[in-house]
Amino acid sequence: MQTYDLNNHLESAPKHIGALMGFERTKVLQLQLRAGAFVPEHDTDADVLIIVQKGTAVFDFSGKQVELTPQTLLHMPPLEKHSVRALDEDVEMVVIRIER
Repeated sequence: MQTYDLNNHLESAPKHIGALMGFERTKVLQLQLRAGAFVPEHDTDADVLIIVQKGTAVFDFSGKQVELTPQTLLHMPPLEKHSVRALDEDVEMVVIRIER
């Protein structure tokens, strides 16, 4: 068993993306965005699960917007282009990247 600290890193930057742990085909990341900050459009060659822990994040999929809160889970298949931004408050998320 091992625990991982999910510290806040937004005091020194408007966004933080950091690896928490990894397995053979799975990586777990921490993504934090200060209110109003965003990650530009990109994709990945793996399945991705997004779990919002705090705040509200808006994901944009080629013009279709999806709002995520701590009560929602998002799955993105490989190569789905997306961007993400924090709304009016800081956002903290766990990103699970699963290679096929």
